Amino acid sequence: MKNDIKKTILNEAKNNLNNGDIKKAEALLKGYLDFNNDPEISSILANIYTGRGNLKEALEILKCQDSNYFCVFKSLSEVYIKLEKYEKLYNLWKKNKDRNFQDLKREKELESAKKYLRRLQVFLKLFVDKKIETPKELDYKEQQYVKYDYNKAIEHITLRHTSKNNIPTKDTGTLFYNKYDLEELFLAISRNIEFEKREIKLNWDFSDTYIFKFANIGISDYDGRNLNFIRVATIPNTNKIITMFPTYNKKSSTVCALQKEDMLPICNYIVHTDRTYRVKTYSINKK
Repeated sequence: MKNDIKKTILNEAKNNLNNGDIKKAEALLKGYLDFNNDPEISSILANIYTGRGNLKEALEILKCQDSNYFCVFKSLSEVYIKLEKYEKLYNLWKKNKDRNFQDLKREKELESAKKYLRRLQVFLKLFVDKKIETPKELDYKEQQYVKYDYNKAIEHITLRHTSKNNIPTKDTGTLFYNKYDLEELFLAISRNIEFEKREIKLNWDFSDTYIFKFANIGISDYDGRNLNFIRVATIPNTNKIITMFPTYNKKSSTVCALQKEDMLPICNYIVHTDRTYRVKTYSINKK
């Protein structure tokens, strides 16, 4: 009976989250936790608080949960990253890096956890003075964590989200229209990122994400619709863009804006000689 109730609550809460009814999902999860202690329910509720920026509330929910559950470990990792509590993050990773997480059964789940732990290992090397090995072979995102290169980021975005004829391939989700200067767009977005408008997407590992509005910026390979928003992922607490792509719509109440003076070079595809990439580092613990 208890499992049936939990399953019903989970399904209803996830449906509400998918439909943008976050308050209703929150009420369902909190109601269940009033009478039952459950790691999965707790982690989903904590993720809601984390996404809202209520990090202390998220920690309060997670502190009584066992990090041997991967859902709890992942949620707690995200909170520590956002609070810049890297020593706590290191201790959490060290404690759990060789564990068999209690809630992972399927091969796909195990592989996903393995990838997450690996990326966390690379990420920690940037922030803690510990002897942490770097995996021999790094993927694109891990390379950017170790040594960021904005030219590589532009190459990555060009490969994944552009085509000569604006025709998507089976490996491409959305495309930027090639009438826009992608590098100018990239630089303009990096200059106009508003840190207080960042979003947290757990399935994007440790990226801060942002939404920009830009009318008819791209096209979908699913149905050929014009796209009017751009989703951007950066290395946490910086404006270092890892990837960006056109998207259907904003599922957020906050949108970053490009300055009017940025629009001309983006919309006029000419050779520019004054391109400058400016790195910004943010801290939520410093004014």
